[in-house]
Amino acid sequence: MGKRQREDPDVLHRKAQIAILSGLADGNDDAFELMLSVRPYDVRGLFTPDVALLEVAAAALGLACPPGSERLEYEGLTDRYLADLMLDGRTVRRRTQYAIYAAACIRGGLHPDLLMEAGHWEPRLWTYAVSAVLLYCRAAAERLELPVAAIARLVADELGLELPATGGASE
Repeated sequence: MGKRQREDPDVLHRKAQIAILSGLADGNDDAFELMLSVRPYDVRGLFTPDVALLEVAAAALGLACPPGSERLEYEGLTDRYLADLMLDGRTVRRRTQYAIYAAACIRGGLHPDLLMEAGHWEPRLWTYAVSAVLLYCRAAAERLELPVAAIARLVADELGLELPATGGASE
């Protein structure tokens, strides 16, 4: 991991975004596999991909709910779009809810105090942010009648990211 220690946090930020979006663009929407693809960019003491993933979720929310469109209702949102995840236990549900709300805050122009609210979490916030990315990408896919893979490419375009043509995150 020595090489990672010297890597620029801005580069890690973009690589984490590319990793999750590449997985989605390749048709992989398994939360745990997506976490594994982002995990290399969580470098203790240097960088955590919390904000990177919340920005991806916020961009997907923007596709699901462009200005003037019908809003998403929070009630039933996780049951509808994250039914494949076992969100059992109060802590898991609350932390997932926090990630969903944090992405919405970022989309609305408010940067939540992630360090104060979630800086001490184990597992770390970014693991819950993966669920927010999935939820908002799936919601956008449903509303735009597109596959999640297409939504991932649209989000990448919005964030100015180039996804590898053959899939998988590039180093």
